[in-house]
Amino acid sequence: MILTRRLPVRACSRLTTTFPLATSVRDFHWSGLQLAGKRKKRYAPSKELKKLTFDIPKHTSVNNLSNLLNIRLEKLIQDLKKLGFSQASSNYILTREYIELILQEYNYEFESTKTVDSSNLYDELKSPMNPRFLEPRPPIVTIMGHVDHGKTTILDYLRKSSIVSQEHGGITQHIGAFQCIAPVSKKPITFLDTPGHAAFLKMRERGANITDIIVLVVSVEDSIMPQTLEAIKHAKNSGNELIVAITKIDKITNMKERAKAIEKVENSLIANEIELEKIGGDVQVVHISAKTGENMDQLEESIISLSDIMDLKAEKNVKTVCEGWVLESEVKKAVGNVATVLLKKGIMSKGDILISGNSICKIRSMLNENGDNVPKAFPSQAVEIVGWKSLPNAGDEVIQVKSESIAKKYVSKRQHLLQEESEVKDIEKLNDDRAIEQEKVSMAEDELDDLEDGDEAAAEVETGPKDINFIIKADVSGSEEAIVQSIEHLGNEEVRCNIVQSSVGVPTEGDLKMAKITGSTIICFNLDNVPNDIINNKDKVPVKQFNVIYKLIEDVTETLTENLKPIFEEKQLATVEIREIFEFKVKRKFIKIAGCKVVNGKVSRNSMVKVVRGPQEEEVYNGRIASIKQGKETVQDVNKGNDCGITLENDFEDYEVGDKIIVYEKIKVPRFL
Repeated sequence: MILTRRLPVRACSRLTTTFPLATSVRDFHWSGLQLAGKRKKRYAPSKELKKLTFDIPKHTSVNNLSNLLNIRLEKLIQDLKKLGFSQASSNYILTREYIELILQEYNYEFESTKTVDSSNLYDELKSPMNPRFLEPRPPIVTIMGHVDHGKTTILDYLRKSSIVSQEHGGITQHIGAFQCIAPVSKKPITFLDTPGHAAFLKMRERGANITDIIVLVVSVEDSIMPQTLEAIKHAKNSGNELIVAITKIDKITNMKERAKAIEKVENSLIANEIELEKIGGDVQVVHISAKTGENMDQLEESIISLSDIMDLKAEKNVKTVCEGWVLESEVKKAVGNVATVLLKKGIMSKGDILISGNSICKIRSMLNENGDNVPKAFPSQAVEIVGWKSLPNAGDEVIQVKSESIAKKYVSKRQHLLQEESEVKDIEKLNDDRAIEQEKVSMAEDELDDLEDGDEAAAEVETGPKDINFIIKADVSGSEEAIVQSIEHLGNEEVRCNIVQSSVGVPTEGDLKMAKITGSTIICFNLDNVPNDIINNKDKVPVKQFNVIYKLIEDVTETLTENLKPIFEEKQLATVEIREIFEFKVKRKFIKIAGCKVVNGKVSRNSMVKVVRGPQEEEVYNGRIASIKQGKETVQDVNKGNDCGITLENDFEDYEVGDKIIVYEKIKVPRFL
């Protein structure tokens, strides 16, 4: 079908494109015809995803990434700065996470890696909660408070009450927790043995809800103290239930005075935002004396009643994967590595395989707080476990696995993740250090330009330690980092080691130029192919080579020591007395010669001397001997007991009979960093 150009005049006047005399319908459809007053609807084609042709590295430099992506380095650096990488440069190191972010910006298609770190790796081993296996468990209680407010006395009293047979009353406890039975309800309570334990604080930081109830101990005599305030802060941050135990009430026998003291303590607690029951809050207050045992049963029953309200339960079943926390660990003679584990869920038995941090354990035996072997451990129970291949860290989580092969697999994976996380931290530090170094280099170049231009302000003496500059060149990056970490802290308040830059490979002309500008010494480590024109360079830049790191450290230390401000001590060599003053005419000029006798020591020509006068030995001259004569002959030295004539440098002739000439030498005192 052919269309002819028969259009109204008005339509033709609005055409924005030329229209042929005749065209087909198909051509008309694709002609791009647009009438004036109507906007053409544009469809921007979606960007086509680019296929990634390389494996994403764990970390790489910006320069290397620009080569992989086939993008100009300047363009990539500019784009990185727009993305927030303010320190981006050609040698800036990017981690895999950042590389993936950049690939997304450049519209590359790739499979994003799942973020798994060392702290949550073992979560996939945990079993989901099964309500059918939930059973009531004993409450876990931590006692906190100020030093000498009676925490240890409370624990000692509770330990004694937990021992059924009284002949074991003097037992020494070495376990991180123990259980006691409440006297009225006969229900067990688990107490953490060490209030403020480092493991407890570490668990707090990791968000573990290992403690159910905190007993805040406050002495009726001292009331609120600094550590009490710290304990209150920890209790609030933890979100756990709180019970206040006002201790040492036996110290106040008068009941009225005791009531006043208790009220004072309670008012202080209220002032620190502790909502006590007396003001309508939910924090119980118990007045006790752990020394006499007064109201200790009330404290135990308060804990039990609060735990009943909390309805504490845990999965108590052999099919449940056991979970717990390491309270403390140590190496015992004839036993090996042992760790006290507080069980959170499940039933732990002899022969079970456990992992904690990087440690693996096949349980050989379990001991309770009384030192007795127990075949099984239940939730809220603390047992000392023997069988660890390496010592676990206090505060680490403990998880049961099915076999040793699984345990080894996950521990190996965790160690790999820890290494990667360490590398990321090292990369971040390296990027920061390089940025600082670059800034220092820029400042040094600016300072050099200012000095060449005669800028007096740039020539001002800086205060603080003197920087001794070094440029590090190593065979591999590992050696480079090790050297930097070994020497960067060397120095004191007078001098300090300043690493201008460090890199891998032999020194280049650029390194020599930088060393000349900054006054640096170039240190090469394990580089056997350094060119002679670099070592014997025309600018006399010192280039030192080492193959042993401790010798390198010793040389840097020695260089720093040499730049310390020298300190000299004066050592007296001889004493000379001036007995007479003689005048001699030499070439129409009269000179004075001091007639002397050497009292002790030996006097030599060019010796350093001081002329002192009077009983106060006031110094009137400090310089050197110009000549020594005996008779008419000039001699080099005169020994003790002999007479001689002495003249001094700088035409000094203000001698007086009775003056003493002290001959001395300056000895440099060795200095060390």
